[in-house]
Parts: sequence; C-alpha cells; structure tokens
Amino acid sequence: MTRVRERVGLIGLGAIGQGVVKLVDQHAAEDLEIVAALVRDPSRPRAASSPDRVATLDELLGKRPHVTVEVAGHDALRAYGPEILRTGCDLIAVSVGALAAPETHEALLAAAEAGGGRLKIVSGAIGALDAMAAASLGGLSRVVHTTRKPARALLGADAEVLTAAKEIFHGSAREGALEFPESINVAVAVSLAGLGLDRTEVRVIADPSVEHNRHEVMAEGAFGSLRFEIQSLPTETNPRTSRIVAMSVVRTLLSRRALIVVG
Repeated sequence: MTRVRERVGLIGLGAIGQGVVKLVDQHAAEDLEIVAALVRDPSRPRAASSPDRVATLDELLGKRPHVTVEVAGHDALRAYGPEILRTGCDLIAVSVGALAAPETHEALLAAAEAGGGRLKIVSGAIGALDAMAAASLGGLSRVVHTTRKPARALLGADAEVLTAAKEIFHGSAREGALEFPESINVAVAVSLAGLGLDRTEVRVIADPSVEHNRHEVMAEGAFGSLRFEIQSLPTETNPRTSRIVAMSVVRTLLSRRALIVVG
C-alpha cells in the first residue's frame, strides 16, 4: 500500500530552511513533501529546487500542511506560532529562545490548548535532551549550560584586544536568552527539558582560541551525572547557523511517521 507523504509547511527559507529542503530531497522525498515556504519576498529569485513561496500565513495554511516548521527566528515564532496551533496544525520550532518571554510561552500554550495543535521543540544544535527530560522525572539538582563562541562573534571589534577566554554572562537561562536572543536557543531547549528557565545556569564565554561554537551541558541529580559537549560546524551560507539544525528538523519530521522511534 502506498503511504501518503507528510505535508510540511516552512516558515523561512534561509540557511536552515534551505538545508531542510536539500535533506528532504536527498533522503526523505518518499515520506515528506514540502508544500510551501512562507517568506518575506516570494518574488526573490531562488534555486530551482526551492518549494513554492507564499507571502502570508493564510496562503501557507491553505496548502493544508500536516505540520509546519518554523526556521525564521524569534519574531516569526511569536507572530505565526499561535495561529498555526489554533488551527490544529502541529508546529516544530527552532527559535525556542522566544519562549523565554512569559507572554510568548503563554500565548503558544493557550493556542495549543484551544486548537489541538502540538508544539515540538527540536534538539537543534544540542543533544541529550531525552536524557535530560528523563532525569527530570527523578529529580535534577543542578544543570549548567556553557556556550563558548569565537570572541569576534560575541564582541565584534572589541575581540581584538582579548587574549584569553572571557566569561561575559553567568545567570539563569531566562536572563541569558533575553540578553542574547539569537545566540542561545539551545540553552532554552535544555532548560525546558530539565529544570526550567529560572533554575538552569547559563555561562556565555567569548574565546579567541575557538573557531566554532561549542556547547557543554552538565547535569546532576538522583540519576547520577551527565556531561554532553558538541562543537557545531556552521552552514556554508551562514556562519552563525549550525549544520546539524536542519538535520535535527528532518529527523524530527521523519520520527512522526516512523514505526520504530529511537530516543
């Protein structure tokens, strides 16, 4: 029997969105169909392999996606997320740092309850979220997320005088996400899986000795201890975006249809 492909809508067609399109075309075309992408300017020239582009959310939802993927930033999640969930369409979100603002978190939750759509937060550029979520059931006592980035990415011209690693922030995940809104989405994902935004510690370090972003998660609790570290390579088109994010999105989409799901 022929399986009906999962209909996928995209919000955004930047580095991550293009990565998702490419991976679906290469590895998942039998299971997934990208029906359209919501973009600011549909008339802008794109690669021939790009999906249909639309200018409004109504047009995107008119394509009847089973699930919509947000890969366009915090403003996009705030603007479109609630309406998507209210229609009953599931939503996969990358820009989860937006949930650090209580009003955004509450709006998404209320919309999901009203419409029946489900919000899925992808692992993105981090891992071990399944272990963190499991450990939270038995009791977590401490979670520390350390983000280490090239000094120039965090300090700009001021990085020229830095000769050693420098901690530029140490506080709660909520405070960190609000201060560095586009830089530590991963810390918010870790927080939501574990101790929450106000009890998760975040450190942001500017390091002139590293070339790529590094994330380290340390957790302690009744389960024992956990330490996870990842160094993310950037996409070819955007040095601030990790390649693995698009991979995480496609893996999440495929897991919706898989008969055996790992993790």
